[in-house]
Amino acid sequence: MRNGLKEWVDGHITITVRGKRFERLLNMAVRDGIRIWNIRRVGSEVSRCDILIRDYFRLRPLLKETGCRSHVENRDGLPFWLLRVRRRAGLAIGAVLFFIGLYMLSSFVWSVEVTGTKHIDPARVIKAADQIGIKEGAWKVKLKEPLLLQKELLSLLPEAAWVGIDIQGTKVRLQVVEKEAPVKPLATGPRHLVAKKRAVIHKILPEVGKSQVTNNQLVEKGQVLISGIIGNEERQQAVSARGKVQGEVWYVSNTSVPLKQTLYRLTGERQEQQYLLVGPYAIQVWPFNKEGFADAQTEEKRYVPSYAGYTSPIGWKTVTYTQIEPITKQLSAEEATEIAKKFARADILQKAGKDAFIQDEKVLHVTAENGKVYVSIHFSVIEEIAVEQPIIPQAPVNNGNP
Repeated sequence: MRNGLKEWVDGHITITVRGKRFERLLNMAVRDGIRIWNIRRVGSEVSRCDILIRDYFRLRPLLKETGCRSHVENRDGLPFWLLRVRRRAGLAIGAVLFFIGLYMLSSFVWSVEVTGTKHIDPARVIKAADQIGIKEGAWKVKLKEPLLLQKELLSLLPEAAWVGIDIQGTKVRLQVVEKEAPVKPLATGPRHLVAKKRAVIHKILPEVGKSQVTNNQLVEKGQVLISGIIGNEERQQAVSARGKVQGEVWYVSNTSVPLKQTLYRLTGERQEQQYLLVGPYAIQVWPFNKEGFADAQTEEKRYVPSYAGYTSPIGWKTVTYTQIEPITKQLSAEEATEIAKKFARADILQKAGKDAFIQDEKVLHVTAENGKVYVSIHFSVIEEIAVEQPIIPQAPVNNGNP
């Protein structure tokens, strides 16, 4: 099995072999364990192939024995690349100095970001971080362990319940979680609970106030469900009514679904691209020239070494592309109807609100035309129907007496 990376590291050449006994030469090379690939005929007695540098010298006795001659057409791989770099020493030294400078620059903190604050001033968080050494221009190697930094920062910010310190490259992100103040109950004035829509009472549980309706009773919008007036005719008191009232509400949903659906499936073909991470930069390493897929799912994995709270500015990234292809599926009327039901249920429950559930559903009619299926569905939904209504005190009636 070929290993392209190993071939590149060891170095390989492309040679042209002339002679009538080329097949005999190949058999002898395979017998001696010499690796030859990309074999192709370019003439009646001319062939071309690729071979490792170390195997080329082992091939010379076989060339003499078979009466063939060879000529080097192309050279590729790490040894030849190093040779070219040696000839351009100035360029190589400049590249090394560039990466050293990039490494040094990525070893410092260049920005401090604060997230999660609501009541605490972010400038105050940055000032507290400056006191423990987290600031622009700080050398990351000299920073303390993240746990120690968190404890020191928490001691300077008593309003914070937790502080997270995340060092990503040259950026330090401070995530603050503030302490929650005890929630005080809101003072409410006298009120009724009334129906927000037409419904049949399913369940009523009054906590404060007087129930005005019973189960299975039809109520109209605005009708009082739990009264905030308690007591008898002689002694009455207005309170803030509380309770839970569930009612059966009816909806009609009209939904359409196309009969022709476009779906995507995986073909199994995959491609990987390798990148060298240097600080905030990603340099593509392998492969250099490869056509991508027209449609693909992308998955990215990063490996950045870290030890004792110090994150290396040098890392590795692998991006995997998985090919997908569109397929067209023709739905039957029954399949389209089931899909329409799912859409309609989700839409109705979103309209009905929290804790609502569908008690019954019935398809009224199904029509297929213009490449779509139109479905009308009747739903019976149990939902919360009570809303607040303030009690407005009535002014005393003046009969004209002074």
